[in-house]
Amino acid sequence: MNFRLDDTIAAIATPPGEGGLCIIRMSGLKSYAIADQVFRGSSLPSKCKSHTVLYGKIKEPGSNLTIDEVLLSILRAPRTYTREDIVEISGHGGYVTGRRILDLLIINGARHADPGEFTKRAFVNGRIDLVQAEAVAELIRARTDASARAAIRQLGGHFSSDIVDLRLRILSVLALIEVGIDFTEEGIKEIETGHILNLLITIRSDLSDIYNNALKYKVLRDGLRIAIVGKPNVGKSTLLNIILDRNRAIVDPSPGTTRDTIEEMMDLDGIPVTFIDTAGIHRSSDPIETQGIIRAQAEIQSSDLVLVVFDGSTQLTQDDFHFMKSISHNRLFVVFNKSDIATKARIHHFEKGGQYKFIYISALTGEGVDALKNLIVHSVISDETNFESDILLNSRQQEHLHIALAKLSIGINIIGNEEGSEIAAIEIRDVAYHLGSIIGLEIGDDILDLVFSQFCIGK
Repeated sequence: MNFRLDDTIAAIATPPGEGGLCIIRMSGLKSYAIADQVFRGSSLPSKCKSHTVLYGKIKEPGSNLTIDEVLLSILRAPRTYTREDIVEISGHGGYVTGRRILDLLIINGARHADPGEFTKRAFVNGRIDLVQAEAVAELIRARTDASARAAIRQLGGHFSSDIVDLRLRILSVLALIEVGIDFTEEGIKEIETGHILNLLITIRSDLSDIYNNALKYKVLRDGLRIAIVGKPNVGKSTLLNIILDRNRAIVDPSPGTTRDTIEEMMDLDGIPVTFIDTAGIHRSSDPIETQGIIRAQAEIQSSDLVLVVFDGSTQLTQDDFHFMKSISHNRLFVVFNKSDIATKARIHHFEKGGQYKFIYISALTGEGVDALKNLIVHSVISDETNFESDILLNSRQQEHLHIALAKLSIGINIIGNEEGSEIAAIEIRDVAYHLGSIIGLEIGDDILDLVFSQFCIGK
């Protein structure tokens, strides 16, 4: 990443394409001087107070050609997103005018911002920590209301404050350990081992609670992939349509209508769930149909949950049992469709094994579909789950927490076994390092570049 704080950066902050507005953002020491060159209004931007909005036109210097009619916002440091001088230009939506304005800013002294560079400057300038910075990206990527609210909580600093508190407690215990190491010969009484152990065990318990709770809600960020599989004409596409409450998949009585996978995402009680309607699995000589079957089998392996659909209106055969056994997955629900004309007695013998979860539905009438949705939700979360109060961790944060817990346990064991305070201090110091890395206190430029490269340009 081409990162220099003395540069003035500029980027289009709105998505590409047609829209009501196009916002071009600029941050850095030269923001107002550059704005003076291209903006024509009642006042020069450099002469205005902070948080002032000017109406005027963007014109090409020299030719005086009007590019767009705009509102220009003046935001003076440090009360800005980056803690730098910021200018935001709000023009008419569209690729051409936004790009022409951005080009003018670049010609007059700005440079193109790298992905996530505005947020990186906010981090470097101390406005937010790394957890809050990553929460910005999570908020942009949020696919449900629940995941967006979780990102807002992270952005508010609740998780960061917990980590800061735990790190300070670890450093306090480390200081006690090192006092006992460094000053025993000077007559300073060695801190009681039991007291240190109790402090560390309490910290480990608090850290474990954070880690375990966050893992429970990992599904809120990553979502679920659910494959709908079965033989041809058992009602897979009809089931997808009624779950989505719209006609997404083509439904026809002819076998083999679905020849490729169809994916659709929906918000299921706050969880982003992607349903995949697959081609009917059976022996086929049709090369196109065969390709669809191969893709269906691949989706089974890559999905978090598989719904195996059977036609409950017909007697199940030995071939159905073999089909069921051929599907290898650790999370699998059996869905008996057409419950409006089926009887449970016909499939009773298939349930005796008790190794699968069964549900009876009618994809035609909707009977049992809400129960199926509840079964899906409760397969990954409990009734006690509260998306409004718990935190979510990304993979980087999870890794540091996992290592911190492991190091902490090693340190506790060393102290408990009286194997040497010096060795324990090394492990405890590593705990502090990994906790600091979560919020960005102990982290290299290469990691920062990796984190912010995943952001969109203009944020």
